[in-house]
Parts: sequence; structure tokens; C-alpha cells
Amino acid sequence: MRNGPWSGLERAAFETCEPDVAGWLVHPGESVSALAYFVAAAIVWRETGPRAAGGPARHLPVILALVGTAGLLFHASFAALFQQLDLATIPLLTGLLLSSALVHAGHAAGARHGTLWLALAGGGAVAPFVLTWIGYAMVALQTGGLLWLWRRLARRTPAIRGDLRAVAVLLLPAAALLGLGHAGIACVAVGSAWPHVVQPHIVWHLASAAACVYAGRVECALEDAPP
Repeated sequence: MRNGPWSGLERAAFETCEPDVAGWLVHPGESVSALAYFVAAAIVWRETGPRAAGGPARHLPVILALVGTAGLLFHASFAALFQQLDLATIPLLTGLLLSSALVHAGHAAGARHGTLWLALAGGGAVAPFVLTWIGYAMVALQTGGLLWLWRRLARRTPAIRGDLRAVAVLLLPAAALLGLGHAGIACVAVGSAWPHVVQPHIVWHLASAAACVYAGRVECALEDAPP
């Protein structure tokens, strides 16, 4: 059981493999690994910096920093409220990229990008506060749609193929491992320091943060490609 400064908050709905530790960092390994999103934000900012007045890619660094902040709060507290907040921030990212992909693919006008983003991000953000598992489902659906659209766009924009392959290789196995972790499978045995170092959720943070860097490159390449 948790104790320390977060003990008054309701416990998160979906368990992870890391055992609780008393204090400000209930799950220290997952908390530290969530900092990978800030590293990803810095890398993407460096690559999208010249796009200050450009397309949707310019928003990615701020969104990644928000994802990292929410993830850090969730794993530091392991509270239900912050788990919901963590899930609510991810559609800001998937919604931005999916709405942009719909525009790039010709399924929506460029002028509608903001409306699409608002709808996708808003729907995804509300979902976990209704039921936590719906938040996971919304993120999975948006990510699946995004990868499908990017795969189609890669036929006419070969420049994105390498980065898209990197996104898939990093994201899909890590997502499967994340699911196993929430199911209590693939956990390192408790009784040593290893559960705080090697376990599915930590791998997910590191792999998905790296995938976000490549996703930013895909979006930049699509924005630079001729219509």
C-alpha cells in the first residue's frame, strides 16, 4: 500500500509492475523514466524550431512536455486522478498528428485542422474521466488510425518511410509489453531493486518517447512535401 504525501488520494485503477515506495516518488523507476518525454521534447524543439510560424509540428515540443509532466505526476503519486490526467494529455499528441495526417491525405481541408484537433483531443481527454479503460481505448484507436494513414502517405512521400518504420518498431512491441505489464505479466520478481529498473512500463516510457522523436520527423517531412 502507498503511504506518504499521496496516501490520501485514490489509488490508480490499473496497476503496473513496480512495487510502491514510501515518499514523494511512489514508483521511482517509472517517475524517472517519464523524464524521457522532456528529452524528446527538447530534441523535437531543436528540429522544429525554425517552424515558429509553420504547421502543426511547431506544437509538438510543448505537448510532449505536458505528456511528460502528467506522466511524472501519475507515477510519482500513483493516484487515479493523475492516471486519468496522464491519459488525457496523450490525445493532445495523437489528435494533433492524426488531424494533420487527415489533411495531408486529402480527407480534410487544411482550414479544418484546428477543429479536427480540438474534436480528437477533446474527446480523448474526456474519455479517461468517464472510465479509465476508455481513455486507453481512445489512445489506441487514434494511434492505430494515425499509423494506417501514415502508411498510406508513405506511398507518395518516400522520405517518411524510414522514420515511420522506426515509430512502428519502437511503439508496437512496447505497447504490447505495456499491456502485459498492466495484466501483471512480464514483471520482475519483487524482493530486489530490479523491479524499479527493468519492467514493462519503464520500457514503454523510453520506447514511446523515442518514437515521438521519429513521429515529429514524419510530421515535418509531410509538412515539407509538395501538395
